[in-house]
Amino acid sequence: MKSIISIISLLTVACAGSLLTACGPDADFTGSQTEIDKYAESFKQMIGGEVDKRQNWVTGTVIEADVTTSKPALVSVYTLGKETRSLYAQKTVDGRETFKFDIPQNADTRIAFEADYGEHNSVYRMMKLNLDLKQTASIDLKLNAGSSPTRSMSTRGAMDNMQPTNSVQNPNSGLCGESNQSTDGGYAGHHFGYTSFPGWSWDNIAKAVPESSDPKKNGQITNYELISTGPFYLSLLYGCTGTYYQTILGYYYYKEKGNYTDLVMVDLMDVLRHDYVDGYAKVQYQLNGESQWHDANFDYKDGDGLGGGQVTSQTARRGDDAYNTLLVNQKYGGAEGIQAVRGITFQVNVPVGYRLGFYLKKGQMSAGQKSRLQELGVPEECLKSNMGLSFSGADLNVSTNGRPYKSVIQKYDGYTFMGLDDNPTAGDSDCNDVTFGLTAGNGGSLPGVLLPGVMDLDNNKYYNTDGTITDEPTDDYVKNVIEGRDPFDYGEAKPEENPGETEVKDLIHWTMAFEDLGTIGDFDFNDVVIKIVPNTAQKAKVYLMATGGSINSELHYIGPNGDQKLCSVHNVLGSMTNTKGEITKEPKLVAEVDWPYGFVMPEDAHRFYIVAKGKKVAISTEPGQVPEALCVQGDWKWPIENTSIVAAYPLVGEWAKDLNNSEARDWYYHPNNDKVVK
Repeated sequence: MKSIISIISLLTVACAGSLLTACGPDADFTGSQTEIDKYAESFKQMIGGEVDKRQNWVTGTVIEADVTTSKPALVSVYTLGKETRSLYAQKTVDGRETFKFDIPQNADTRIAFEADYGEHNSVYRMMKLNLDLKQTASIDLKLNAGSSPTRSMSTRGAMDNMQPTNSVQNPNSGLCGESNQSTDGGYAGHHFGYTSFPGWSWDNIAKAVPESSDPKKNGQITNYELISTGPFYLSLLYGCTGTYYQTILGYYYYKEKGNYTDLVMVDLMDVLRHDYVDGYAKVQYQLNGESQWHDANFDYKDGDGLGGGQVTSQTARRGDDAYNTLLVNQKYGGAEGIQAVRGITFQVNVPVGYRLGFYLKKGQMSAGQKSRLQELGVPEECLKSNMGLSFSGADLNVSTNGRPYKSVIQKYDGYTFMGLDDNPTAGDSDCNDVTFGLTAGNGGSLPGVLLPGVMDLDNNKYYNTDGTITDEPTDDYVKNVIEGRDPFDYGEAKPEENPGETEVKDLIHWTMAFEDLGTIGDFDFNDVVIKIVPNTAQKAKVYLMATGGSINSELHYIGPNGDQKLCSVHNVLGSMTNTKGEITKEPKLVAEVDWPYGFVMPEDAHRFYIVAKGKKVAISTEPGQVPEALCVQGDWKWPIENTSIVAAYPLVGEWAKDLNNSEARDWYYHPNNDKVVK
């Protein structure tokens, strides 16, 4: 249906004849009522109908959320269900405050709220979205509203932070493992209480690494190495496996790539044989609207009482209200019914600059794997247990049905998780049997992910921050990682923050494109193009991106302190710049303006306007008018010169006529690539 609509729209453009510039030049715009009417009629002919009476030409939705906290907390609002979050709003709230912000009008159906109370205490809530252009909600982020006590990042008696809210107060001794408070049981793991994650984290993992599915075919990172930036934390989070035999989770590290002679292996705990450690469940979850924490485990056969027909063969586990994470997530609808999850947390401490990874020990080591590890120079001390090993570094594994990988890593909604497969020599290699979240240590950063070291399995090459592909990671790459660069961000190292200063963060940005009305029926919306980047400091940077018009228009902004002229556009970029097919000149920062809390693009985009030949051109404040400007979320690609917006974006006409058209709401994501500026 989309393609038919597009063809009809394009035929309409072609048949408009004298009205459309694409079919021939038009006279200069004079500003008379006749010319204004002609402009409006020309646009309607192009889209093949009337403009939606609600249309404001901004691809955004306004959210007003009444947010409550129990004490001062940094409240953030961001995308949900994305590998890397985009920030919509952020400020400190003490008690109660109304958040007003804008989000893209596209296919997202949920957004996330997070209240950070410090000391790694956070409360998460989700808001469901509808199609309305303005939406309201009440978001309870109070600590006493079913939130989770989490760890304090200190080495003193961390178990004091683990409050006895388990559904099973005195678990059957057959479900309890050895104490992890010391190395008496052979484990080096010292747990630091629980770490809390949003309720949708289980949902995200279930979608990212589904049961019995090959993660590499799903585009997951399956071969990689980490490089230490200092201590960090590992929290048990999710798992689905059909076993409860002894399976030991640990981490390994060594100094130089390819030289495993100094490899060290550190066992943390037995993760599958026991549901409880020192009487505390490894993982817990909280249902929406409840303060009670329920226990969970990783045995997917343990679903007795959930109605799924799965019953574990381990008698002690039946009827204890501690079920498998996968089955619980399915039972309660994932993010729709689970508001928080938390897991026992361990510190991982590896010398800075060393390479590191994780493993599961289970069963008996095969002769093939032992031979492989010996050939690589792995110390015999690491092999003396004779247990099979599934390493996150695929080079250390033996191939299983042509799949040497046993792990995935992904950043999702702002948190990083890793999954491991528990079968060293067979199985489905779905890499979700034991899954854990990684959180930053006191140093404030996670270990860097060497991408591919993350290494590409097909060509054994490394992808570096400068865009090069090399046989080894460059020194700058490793240096940036050690200095605390976000391991999933190819940008520069994080700047050092001054104590007591709040970090200024960019919010989602917008591209605004004007018609200077120099001709009638041009509609390429590239005569003046600007990008607006609001931030959490109540400012917005304004960049001049392109100047397709022949008129030296003036760019203005009406802010809280009145009207200010920002520039004459041709004095900054020159005439006809960045509209002939590709960017030829760097965009220019022309101003940083005040953008107070409560300013939102669907209501305030008109504050930016141009003056062309004495006429003010802006987003209309009266909905339902034909556009003289468009405001599009993100890094929008504007049409090339003399190309109508409909030719460049075939779905825009349907959005113009019905802004809630489900097939056209995200029209700006679907350009005709030959018709837009690269």
